[in-house]
Amino acid sequence: MKKIFLISLILAGILHAQTISVVPVSFKIINYKSKIYGSDVKLIKINKKYFCRDYIDLSLLKKSKYYAKHYIAKNKPICLKDVFIPVSRKINFAFGNLEIERDGEVIRETDQYIKIKNENGKIEKIYKDGRDR
Repeated sequence: MKKIFLISLILAGILHAQTISVVPVSFKIINYKSKIYGSDVKLIKINKKYFCRDYIDLSLLKKSKYYAKHYIAKNKPICLKDVFIPVSRKINFAFGNLEIERDGEVIRETDQYIKIKNENGKIEKIYKDGRDR
């Protein structure tokens, strides 16, 4: 009885290891917090088993903006846990007749300037009187 159970367990492991699946794979290197385009991903049949349960769907990738949560190497599968949809933050501020709308987050606002953190992480200072510095 033990031998039959052992043989069935080994056969199940062999059959499970030979699974072929179609997986979205990165066509080039995708950096941290960079946008993932449809041209960066291709579908490939693979025999290897990865620790990813849910792979990203190419139709989802074309519908909305996805960004990488971490560095994704070339020829590696892209999972749903590897990507995120950023929260869009629009800032409207008016300087007299001039009205500006930008993506970012207001860090600080004084009488002379406004500090804004852009999507890429850079902090920018905009003076209310229109000067550069």
